[in-house]
Amino acid sequence: MPQFIENIAVPTKMTTEKSKRWNIFKWGCLAAAFIFLLYRLICFQHYEQLISQFKELSFWKTWFLWGVMLLLPANWLLESVKWQRLVRNSEKIDITSAFHSVMAGFLTAFFTPNRVGEVAGRIAFLQPENRKAGVTLSLVNSATQNIIMAVCGIPAAVIFFLNSKNSEYLGKSNLLGYFVMVGVILLLLSSIYFSLPKLVGRIKQKKSSAKWISYISCLTDYSFTDLLKILLLSFLRYLVFSFQFYLMLRFFGVEITGWAAAIAIPTTYLFVTFTPSMAFSEAAIRSSYSVLVIGAFSGQTVQVILASTFIWIVNFVVPMLVGSFVLMQTHPIATNK
Repeated sequence: MPQFIENIAVPTKMTTEKSKRWNIFKWGCLAAAFIFLLYRLICFQHYEQLISQFKELSFWKTWFLWGVMLLLPANWLLESVKWQRLVRNSEKIDITSAFHSVMAGFLTAFFTPNRVGEVAGRIAFLQPENRKAGVTLSLVNSATQNIIMAVCGIPAAVIFFLNSKNSEYLGKSNLLGYFVMVGVILLLLSSIYFSLPKLVGRIKQKKSSAKWISYISCLTDYSFTDLLKILLLSFLRYLVFSFQFYLMLRFFGVEITGWAAAIAIPTTYLFVTFTPSMAFSEAAIRSSYSVLVIGAFSGQTVQVILASTFIWIVNFVVPMLVGSFVLMQTHPIATNK
């Protein structure tokens, strides 16, 4: 994938070959994303309940939806700022370019397992010589969000299952095994994340690492403070989309207290994050976990499913559509500075 992205660079006056590569990449991404979106719309089974919910919608509940939509730009801005800070040691980009990269990443992530395709969209807007570094930095970006998901989700999940009959349903041994696995992943990610500059420095000293230098050398210039600030941006974004989820639950009439939401929402995101999935199928997975976890506090199963589906639409389908527009209207940087 990185080599292909390097080859689709499109200068102001495109050569026929480069133009062809770019069009294949662009239209291929668009076709795959919209086919999978159509699949999700066809498979959705709650249109009648959705229509009923909107018919019964009271005026004051619309403010919850307005809150969700008003927080959407904050969600995008935080992710764009984080990406801008991550790549600045390799390439200085303005916030608009960072935003384009993030939106294109949403598009290319939509039809790939666990959103791995996000890398392709993000690095397409970097200079060709910086795209290998961009691959690594995109992975680091995902790791920071996963660290936050685990840090916030594990304590919430432990509290949830200690006080829930679901622990008996799922089996204590299965739960223990899951928490151990996620805990180990968290420790490994955190240890590696904050040790990246030193680890890369040691790797660069080995002759056998020559082929990896172009990918990892970008990590040597980050200080502990830099890494901590990037992690903080991930945490702020986590607070934003968690609160969006809470507002969406209230919009669909799910009666849940703030304390219950503070336990249920991080637990749901923990399971969604550490369950292998395709991005387009995440709505179904999110709905299943939402019913399991949030349903323990509220018996409004249909409303929980609608809320979890709609927050997925707002935070993933909408930016995917924006990413489609970005990819159609702009070209990735191609000329060397």
